[in-house]
Amino acid sequence: MKIKEQAIEELEGMSPLDLMRVYDMILSIKSKTPEHKEREDNPAYLRVRNALKQCKGSISDEILSEREDRI
Repeated sequence: MKIKEQAIEELEGMSPLDLMRVYDMILSIKSKTPEHKEREDNPAYLRVRNALKQCKGSISDEILSEREDRI
């Protein structure tokens, strides 16, 4: 809880305009939190499969060709 106490101390010395900006940031962060939780519900491999679904051809062939370019 030390970080919360430090943040409160910093807030006490701020102007009303700066306090409004901080409050807006807090609301913005809170609104993004549920979106992040939804993302965590899907395992990483499903997100990767979904992202690669639109790719045509063989990913392994593409990786091999990229490796050959570096040799």
